Amino acid sequence: MRKLLELLTDVAEQINLTIDETEEMEHPLVKLYRTSLQEEQSALERLLSKLKSTEPPIEEIKNDLSIVYLNDEIVEPTFRAWLRAVKWMDHKDSEEAKKLENRFPGIKSRLKETGAELKEIYGAAAIRFIVPALYQ
Repeated sequence: MRKLLELLTDVAEQINLTIDETEEMEHPLVKLYRTSLQEEQSALERLLSKLKSTEPPIEEIKNDLSIVYLNDEIVEPTFRAWLRAVKWMDHKDSEEAKKLENRFPGIKSRLKETGAELKEIYGAAAIRFIVPALYQ
């Protein structure tokens, strides 16, 4: 359970950092992926508080885990679309976009590790509909 807590803490830190760094940006695609990141951040806060105190049954954490994974599936392609747009338009955010470029693959990698850890703790059948196949 400790490794799961570490992985999700790292994901939460990366998301918080991204939210902070994109706060001043006004591009519509940034607003879209920030909304998803904020929802993911809330779910992670709830998850981390549960994981710090006990080893919760999967039923207690499955909704928040689903929110984290589903929002990540939204954030990454939206970020890539924004990255293409600001590069193409030579937008003022293009330098900031380059700084963020490697963060989302890192988050995805951590969520894949989290999926493996969840599978080990709860079993493949228990996480089958929580962790998308792309992350298993």
